[in-house]
Amino acid sequence: MRKFFLALMIGLMIIPTSTQAYGVFWYDMNAGLEQWKKVVIFPLANAWARDKFLIDRSETSLLYWENKHLMERFEKKIRNLHTIRLSPDIREKGEILIDKYGVLLQKYPSERARAEAVFEQTGADMYILPTFKQNKVQVDISPRVEVDLELKSWTEEKNGPDGDKKYDEKKWTEHHVIPETKVYLHIMELEFDGYDTEANKVLTFTDARREYGVDEKHQFRNITKYIRKDFGDIKSRKRADKGKAGELTIGFQNLKAPKNLGLDEFALRGIYFATQVEALDNLDGVRVLIDGNAPTTPNYYVTGMINRWEMKSTWHAPYATVSSSLEKTEKSKWTDKNGKEHEKKTYYYKDKITDHLGGWSFWFYAGAQLQLIDARTGAAVLSKNYLNGNDKIMDAYRADLDSFYKDVKAYLKTH
Repeated sequence: MRKFFLALMIGLMIIPTSTQAYGVFWYDMNAGLEQWKKVVIFPLANAWARDKFLIDRSETSLLYWENKHLMERFEKKIRNLHTIRLSPDIREKGEILIDKYGVLLQKYPSERARAEAVFEQTGADMYILPTFKQNKVQVDISPRVEVDLELKSWTEEKNGPDGDKKYDEKKWTEHHVIPETKVYLHIMELEFDGYDTEANKVLTFTDARREYGVDEKHQFRNITKYIRKDFGDIKSRKRADKGKAGELTIGFQNLKAPKNLGLDEFALRGIYFATQVEALDNLDGVRVLIDGNAPTTPNYYVTGMINRWEMKSTWHAPYATVSSSLEKTEKSKWTDKNGKEHEKKTYYYKDKITDHLGGWSFWFYAGAQLQLIDARTGAAVLSKNYLNGNDKIMDAYRADLDSFYKDVKAYLKTH
């Protein structure tokens, strides 16, 4: 494909897609979520009005679908978990639950009062409040651009009397206009907060999408897929048997971050959680002492400083690409001098122009100085700065961790 870049020849930024697509997730590893059997899931709300639930009783509405889809993510995909749905008119086993638990949708003076009511009404182990931190459409303008493009057409013949050949090539210049066009950037950020029966926050998950050419349903489906996956990993005890082998032990100390990065308590908890999970997944033959399972002082500690945590946006001007297009194919028979029949195929090609509208791209950077500390001496035996970018902030940080734990493994092999 031949690319013709417009608007002062600004290059196209090629952005790889995320293969992990992690949100910022944390749960209290000492709370016992693995054994909990019953969870109440509240209807969606906006983060700035959490007690005003977003409810629409029409089965054809988007809100009805979102509440129903969220419940089904948990109910159908997570084993050993009973889900109590509070969205009105969404049936569970033939029963409309709003009549039974509607009192839980009222406004409570405190989270503890809500927790007490949930336990009294349902006997559930925990409840989850899903909220939109953002959910909007930003209208951008892709400006009008004009360009002269070189095009061509030609014909190719395969298996003809003269073998394979290319002929009848024509070239011309075409003045092409990409008109001014509105483009729609869909922005969604969802947050899930889980509480136990005493109103202790035991789980958090946040994830965001910024995309052109998609709708709200698409973004909601993608985000809820990953909260379901993370919660499902807890219930399935995916990592229950990891980090138990080996005489060498590694524990963790708190990670720090300067205030200007804007990381709140639960973002830091999510970062700390990822640091432990990646150790479990990457360090074979080492006993990884996550929170609550450290019976003794480990041989080493992992600690560090988060020094970069930001999103960068870049505007890309509209551009056009020229690519060959097969317009028509013909087949015909011919006979050689020995009387043998053959089939000739003739292909007619002509270049086509494809418009690519202008828009924003978003890239996240996570940087950290990560250290491996000798617990006996308190000295840093490994200390290195890591910086990675990705289209999701936690994937960028997990790339930092992946590099760090490779360095840890290399160090441990030689010491």
